[in-house]
Amino acid sequence: MTRTARTAVAATAVFAVAGVASGLLIDDQSGVSGVLAWVLRTVVPIAAVVAFGSTLALIVRLRHRGPRAVGWTAAVAAALTFTVLVAVPVGYAVYLTHLPARRAVHDVDLGAPKRPVTLTTAGGVKLRGWYVPSRNGAAVALMHGTGSNRLGVAGHARLLARHGYGVLLFDLHGHGESGGRSLSVGWDAGDDVAAATRFLADRPEVGDHRVGVIGVSLGGEAAIEAMPDLPGIRAAVLEGVQGGSADDMRTGGADPATIASVALMTSVARVLSGSGPHGTRIDLMARIASRPVLLISAGRGTEAHVNEAMHRRGGELWNLPDASHASALRTDPAGYERRVIGFLDRALRR
Repeated sequence: MTRTARTAVAATAVFAVAGVASGLLIDDQSGVSGVLAWVLRTVVPIAAVVAFGSTLALIVRLRHRGPRAVGWTAAVAAALTFTVLVAVPVGYAVYLTHLPARRAVHDVDLGAPKRPVTLTTAGGVKLRGWYVPSRNGAAVALMHGTGSNRLGVAGHARLLARHGYGVLLFDLHGHGESGGRSLSVGWDAGDDVAAATRFLADRPEVGDHRVGVIGVSLGGEAAIEAMPDLPGIRAAVLEGVQGGSADDMRTGGADPATIASVALMTSVARVLSGSGPHGTRIDLMARIASRPVLLISAGRGTEAHVNEAMHRRGGELWNLPDASHASALRTDPAGYERRVIGFLDRALRR
């Protein structure tokens, strides 16, 4: 076995062992186990990079097999296949579970007086955010996307506040100024959603059964994962929810390569996060379909098809075929205001 091959095998073994251990210890933040968890969060991405690099180096050696043109063709084809079907999905799983960067939070005008708030999850994690008190008896929790923080939904907050809604925008755990590990998988944020909606339900200016949520991308994933266990959420706007499993992607009409990549990514993310989704997006939609839900999707591809399949289980659907992912408010501000505020008024104020 060559040195490169030994390196590839060793790095893959380290990645596997460290990944499993990291997933098991992901909630430990103190003592020896907490220190070990932080060490493993460093080891996992490094081992992944070394494993990918050494494996690609081995694949490139295929160029020496047979005639020059045949060897190079085989090497390029194998390298592309490995990159698309293995390196990208595994690398994305590592990013979602171990590498999301914390973006700095700065003050911003929400068009109405706000106050800083600190929420405490059932697991003791402190979540930082802002709250604009309700003037119409209803309130909405806003949840941002991957790698972002509360500033990512500041525009949504200004719109809601202008219409009198109470608005809670906060940093999901591991993001912005909140505590906890950096983790960007929606199935891990149930405690965050519960803490946010509990905070709103306890506000004296918010009426009974008048609490809703708006989730964008990761925030939408977190909301749909949490809602089956949170009947206090009266209504939800879920934007940019994509297929979270191979079954979702298959229903959405994805090609076999995409289905295989998502299956691998989800499997690795399960191991690295120590948890997993509570069901397919379509099954989750069926479990919350008795409540008002507005699905917002973009494009003409898999995201749109998955949301169409979810819509067949319930809720309303608004697709923006020419928009990019999670950009509805920027793409069509007037349409967003008309549809989202109209939906919330019907769901939370009548």
